[in-house]
Amino acid sequence: MDTELTNQKDKNDKVLQELKNVEAKRQKYENECKQFSRANNIKVRGIADKNPRETSRESAEKVITTLRENSICNISMADIDIAHQLPNKYNQNRDIIVRLRSRQTKSDILSYRTKLKVSNIYINDDLTKLNLHLLMCVKKKITDEINDAWYFNGKILYKNHMNKTKMVKFEEYEHWINLPWPNSSPRRA
Repeated sequence: MDTELTNQKDKNDKVLQELKNVEAKRQKYENECKQFSRANNIKVRGIADKNPRETSRESAEKVITTLRENSICNISMADIDIAHQLPNKYNQNRDIIVRLRSRQTKSDILSYRTKLKVSNIYINDDLTKLNLHLLMCVKKKITDEINDAWYFNGKILYKNHMNKTKMVKFEEYEHWINLPWPNSSPRRA
């Protein structure tokens, strides 16, 4: 009876491990699908938000004007599928999400976005919640070992203290997320 019980326990452990593997694959696939659906999107932060009832067209026109005025890219309404403001807690200074018709246009915009640094306007990829959280974990959790981290073409990459570029694999996500956040500096009274 003990042998049979041990065998059954071993079988149960194998089934549980298989279920964990299937769940991990499902989560990876789900995240990849969500990210792929955002492949043509950019998020724009820092454009003045004066109209709480701004239409999609007005949001798109603001982005087009900003890109042209800052010599980022000369796009038109034909390059934009849809644009709209994202809600936030105070409904002020809302980010604008833009779905572009072409990934090449997105790539062009992202490659010249550094021209905006002095204007306090930022253009970034539209990341899934999981990918954005992971990117922040990589950037902020072990700053003494990581020089830089970024997102590119569906992958999170980082440069370590030896200036070697590495990619974060999905299997490593949990490790990065579970690392402790660095201690924040004590507050002054």
